[in-house]
Amino acid sequence: MRSTAILFFLSGAAALVYQVVWARSLGLVLGASHLAVATVLSVFMAGLALGNRLLAGVADRSTRPLRLYGLLECATGLSALGFLALMSVYPRLFGALAGGVADDRTSLTVLRAAFALVAMIVPTTLMGGTFPVMTRFVAADAASFPRQLARLYALNTLGAVAGTLAAGFLLLRHLGATATLLAAVALSLAVGITAIRLQRGFPRLAAPLSGAGAPAAPAATDPQTEGRTEPALARAMIAGVAASGFCALGYEVLWTRMLTFGVGTSVYSFAIMLAAFLAGMALGSQVLAMLAARGRPGSATGFARLFAATQVAIGVAAFVVTARLSVLPATVGAVQAALGGAGGGPFTGRLATAAALAFGHLAVPAFFMGAAVPAAGAALRRGAAGTGDAVGRLLAANTVGAIVGPLVAGFLLVEALGMERSLNVLAATSVATGLLAAAATVARHRGRALAIAALGAVVLVAGATRWTGTWDRDVLARFVNNTPAGTALDARGDRDLEVVFYREGINETVSVFRSLNGIQTYVVNGRAEASSAAIDIQLQRALGHLPMLLHPQPRDVFVLGTGTAMTLGATARHPGVRRLVLAEIEREMIAVGRRFARWNGDVLDDPRLQVVIDDGRNFLATTRERFDVISADPIHPWSGGAGYLYTREFFASVAARLAPGGIASQWLPLYELGVHDVRTVVRTFAATFPHVMVFATYYDAVLVGSLEPIAIDPAALQARLAAPGIAADLAVARMDGVTDILSYFVMGTAGARRFGAGGALNTDDNLVLEFSAPASQGVPRCEAANVAALETARESLAGYLAPGATGLDTARLDAIGRAFGPAHARRLAGDPEATRMLAGVEAMAPDYAPLRFVRDEERYGGGGAPEPVGQAVFQVVDAGGGGAALQVDAVRQYLSRERALVSFVQLAGRRIYGQALVDGDFTALDDAVRRRVDAGLAALTRAVGALPPARDGLPAAAAAESALREAGARSLGRVP
Repeated sequence: MRSTAILFFLSGAAALVYQVVWARSLGLVLGASHLAVATVLSVFMAGLALGNRLLAGVADRSTRPLRLYGLLECATGLSALGFLALMSVYPRLFGALAGGVADDRTSLTVLRAAFALVAMIVPTTLMGGTFPVMTRFVAADAASFPRQLARLYALNTLGAVAGTLAAGFLLLRHLGATATLLAAVALSLAVGITAIRLQRGFPRLAAPLSGAGAPAAPAATDPQTEGRTEPALARAMIAGVAASGFCALGYEVLWTRMLTFGVGTSVYSFAIMLAAFLAGMALGSQVLAMLAARGRPGSATGFARLFAATQVAIGVAAFVVTARLSVLPATVGAVQAALGGAGGGPFTGRLATAAALAFGHLAVPAFFMGAAVPAAGAALRRGAAGTGDAVGRLLAANTVGAIVGPLVAGFLLVEALGMERSLNVLAATSVATGLLAAAATVARHRGRALAIAALGAVVLVAGATRWTGTWDRDVLARFVNNTPAGTALDARGDRDLEVVFYREGINETVSVFRSLNGIQTYVVNGRAEASSAAIDIQLQRALGHLPMLLHPQPRDVFVLGTGTAMTLGATARHPGVRRLVLAEIEREMIAVGRRFARWNGDVLDDPRLQVVIDDGRNFLATTRERFDVISADPIHPWSGGAGYLYTREFFASVAARLAPGGIASQWLPLYELGVHDVRTVVRTFAATFPHVMVFATYYDAVLVGSLEPIAIDPAALQARLAAPGIAADLAVARMDGVTDILSYFVMGTAGARRFGAGGALNTDDNLVLEFSAPASQGVPRCEAANVAALETARESLAGYLAPGATGLDTARLDAIGRAFGPAHARRLAGDPEATRMLAGVEAMAPDYAPLRFVRDEERYGGGGAPEPVGQAVFQVVDAGGGGAALQVDAVRQYLSRERALVSFVQLAGRRIYGQALVDGDFTALDDAVRRRVDAGLAALTRAVGALPPARDGLPAAAAAESALREAGARSLGRVP
C-alpha cells in the first residue's frame, strides 16, 4: 500500500498546482478582485463536489478501483490541456463576447463566471472522483474505513502542502505558468499510468462493498462496526460537514487577509499561509488515523461525538485567533525582533515572519479541521450504500459548504459586519455546529436536545454579530509593515498620528492617517502606498501632467488606480478634457481619495468623471473606447497580483486602447526594487511602445510611451503651462517651467532599449517580476542603485525635440543632468561625497529644478534645525531692583513643505511661552509663518505693555514672565 500512498500524495500535489495556475490564469479573464478570486475557487470546488457525488456510485461498482483511479488521473491531466487551449484564444474570444456587454457590469460578471466554468469544470469533476475511488480501493472492509479515510485525507492534504510550496516558490518562478501546468499534467499522467499498472498486482474485488448488504457484527464482538448509522445522525453529519466546509474556507480567506496585512501580500506570503493551513489539516487527519487504528472512538455514535468535539474546538480556537489578531502589529514586531539575529536579509526575515505568524495562528484550528471530515465520514459510513457512496456524499457536502463560505464571508459578512465580527460569526457557527451534532447523538429525548442546541446556536451566532470585540482600529489603521520603524511606532499607538479614515473593504483594508507634520498617508493592507509628502506629490502629479503636456490636445483620459487621486486630479486640470474614466478595484479607495481633496482638487466630484469599480486591466480588455491619455498607477510589483500590471500583455492592452497620437504613462518605483527588475520593466515597456521616454523624479520614474513619435515642442509646452492652475499645481514638484519639466528627462527610446537590454521580458506567462521583486522588499537604498543605473543610459534631449524647436539650451541641460544624476544617487546612498558633488552642481546651475527640489527636501523635509525668525525685547526690573532685558525669540521649524512649527521661547531661560502649527501651500507657507510670528509677538507685547510699572515705568520681571506665559497659553497654546 505504500506505493498507492505515494500516488495519492502526488495527486494532491498536482491538484494544488492546477488550482494555483488556474486561479492566476483566470485572473487575467476575471480580474484580480476578491469576487474574481472567489469565483475561481467556487468553480473549482463545484467541480470537486460534482465529481465526488457523480463518481461515488461508479467507485462502489468498480471491481478494479485502482485502475479506475488511474484512468481518472490520466483524464484529469488530458482535460487540463484543454484549459491551455482555451486560454490561448481567450483574448480574442472573451474580448469579442464581452464587447457587447462592456457597459453592463452584471452581464460581464456572469460571462466571466461562465468562462471559468467552461475552463475548469471537466478536469475538476474528474479530480473530484479520485477520492471516493481510492477510498474504495484501500478500505477493504467497514472496519478499516475510518483509519484509511483519515490516512488518505492526510496524504492528499500533505501533497497539497507540497504542491502549494512547489508552485509558489519554484515552479512558477522558474518555469512560468504554462510549463508549470504541463508539469502538473505530466505528474497526473505518471500517477495515472502507474496506478493502472499497479492494479495488475491486485485481485479484482469480488463484489462491491455495501454497508447495506454487509452483515453488522454485534458491538461487543466488533466495536468498529457497531450498528448502522441512524438516518437522523447521517443527516446531521452531512449538514455538519457542509457547515464545517463553509466555516473552514471562510476562515482561510479572512485569516489569510489579516495575516498578510502584517507581512505583505507577496506571492510567497500567500503560499506560506496556505501551506500552514493545509499542514495543520494534514496533521489532524493523521492523528485521527492513528486513533482509528487503535479502535477509537469505535462506534458511529463515537465518531459523531468526536466530530462534534472538533467543531467546538475549532470555534474556541478561532475565537482565540481572532482575539490575538487584535495585537497583530505588536506580534509582528515581536516576531521580527526574535528573528532579527537569524540573518539572511530582509527577504528571508519576512518569509520567516510570515511562517511564524501563519503556523502560530492557523495550526491549531486547522488541526481540528483536518480531523473533522474523516470523523464525520467514519460516522456516516455505517449508513451508506458503500465506501464510495459514503465518501462521495461526505466530500460533496463539505465542498458545497466550501463553495459558499468564501462568497458569504468575503462579501456579505465583511461588508455588513467588518473583519472582526465576521470571524466571530464564523467561530460561533463552528461551536453551534458542534452543539447540534452532539445533540444528534443523544439516544433519548433527541428532539428536545436538538431544540435546546438550536436555540443556543441561534443565540450564539446572533450574539457574535453584535460583539464589538477587542480590535483597536486606530492601531490597525496606523500599522505600516513596509517601514523598518513603522511596526514599533504604530503598534504603541503613537499620539502624533491621527487616524482620518479606516475601512475594511471587500478587497482591501484601507486607512488614512495624518502625522503631526501635516502629512497624510494612505495605507492598503498594512502597506503605506502614498502620501501628501512632496516626494509623493511630485511623482503623482508628474504621472498625470507629463502625458497631458506631451499630447497636443488630450480630450478623453483613462486613469488606472485611485490612490490619493492626485494623478487623476492632475489630468483634470488641463483645458479641453471632456471625459475622465477611473478604474478602481476597491470601492473604499474612492473614500480614501476624498480625504486628499485638498491636494487633488476635489476631482472625485468632477462631473466629467466616470468611476468604474472593476479591475483596470480587465476594463481595458473589454471596453471599446479609445483614450488620448492612459495613466497607470498600480501598486508595487511585488504585491500579489500587481505583477500583471507590468507585463507585455498589459502594456499591449493599454496600447490597443490609445486613440491615434495617444500617450500612456506608467509608474515605475525605484525604491524596494532591484536594478535588474527596473531594467525588466523598462525593457517590457519599450518592447510594446515603439516610442518611449523616461523621466526620473526624486526616487521614482515615469515611463511615457506612444505608438507614434513624441516630439517635444518647448513653445507648445509653455503655452500649455500657461493654462490656469497647471503651473501652480506643479510648483511643489519644481516642474512649473518648461526647462524645469525637461530637467527630469533621462532617456528616450534608444536609451530605454539600451538600459532595458539587461533585464528580462516580463510576460503573463513567465511572471518574472512578481517572483523576483519581493526579494527587494524592505531592502534599503535600492533607489540609489537604480538612479545610478539609469544615469548610465542617459541621453541628450536634443534628439527628441520637435523639428525646428528653439528656446532650449539642450547642451547645457544635458551637462547639468550628467553632473546631478550621480550626485543624487550618492546622496540617496548616504555617501558624504554627495555634499561636495551637489555643491558643484549648484555652482554650475543654482536654478536646476531637480537640485532645487533636493534643497527643498533638505529644508522642508522635517527634522531640520529650528531657525530664529523674529524677536521682541522687553525692558523689566529684576528682583534686585536693577534693570534687565527679557528677550523672546520666535523660532520656526519646518515639519513639511506645508506645515511649520513656530515657537516663542526665551532661549536663555529655556522657557517656551507658546507654540503654533502653521499650515500653508508650498508657495505661501513662509508668508503664513511671517503673519503668525507678527501676530504672536504683538500679542506678547500687548500683554507685557498692560502690566503696571514697578519702577521707572518698567514692569517687574516676574510679572512680565507671568504675563508672557498667560498670553502664550491664551493666544498661542502648546503643541503636544
